[in-house]
Amino acid sequence: MDIGSDHPDPFRDAMQEMVYRAVQVGSFAMTGAQVYAYHRRAQARTTAEKDHRARRALNAQIRAERDADRAQWAPALDSAWLRQATIVDAAQAWGAAFPYADRAVPWYEPAAATAMTRCEERLRHLHPYAMARYDRLRSEGAGPGEAMREAAPLFARYPRPWEGSSVPRLMLEVATRPGQADGPGSAGPARSGRNRPVRAGRPCDEDFPLSIRDVLAAEAGSAVVATTGTPSPRAVRLPPRGARP
Repeated sequence: MDIGSDHPDPFRDAMQEMVYRAVQVGSFAMTGAQVYAYHRRAQARTTAEKDHRARRALNAQIRAERDADRAQWAPALDSAWLRQATIVDAAQAWGAAFPYADRAVPWYEPAAATAMTRCEERLRHLHPYAMARYDRLRSEGAGPGEAMREAAPLFARYPRPWEGSSVPRLMLEVATRPGQADGPGSAGPARSGRNRPVRAGRPCDEDFPLSIRDVLAAEAGSAVVATTGTPSPRAVRLPPRGARP
């Protein structure tokens, strides 16, 4: 039985979720732009239509589509719903309200403009990184649909990227020889205790202060004492454990 094929991959799932989120945001922005363009064409047809019955039929169709869109952006007017809305929920409501938030068109609805603004605030809270790009494009003169389409790929990234503070680090210095002191004849200025280089040598010398020859001599001396009862003249006394040289 192949167990590995059924084992979940959290990294792959997270990547798929982020890509799905970005695609959905871009799709809602595109849909909103298409609805806006459709209303422009429908408004032009209604104005040019001279048959009253055909004009009434066009107006009825426009009202039906407007009511369907209102059902999608109206929840954004509820603060409780908005607090629980995800990025996809807020983007969907934003895309539905966007075509009706333009004050320069006859089908403008003030409630839709309010819903659109609240959705943008929610998106800024959930993903400030992508919305910073959206706000920058809007300040440069881009329309809402164009700016959201440009910022949509950024919703696949981490919402709050962290940048480490610039902390200066101590520069590595050349270690001096044991016994060498800084003075007038030295190569460099006197160093403080904080920046003084570490004594040259192996790190293990702190834990093993004796050389291997001294350790073997001490062991040999201990063997002589155990056998004859007389300490060997070459015996070396080992320092207590934990003592430093």
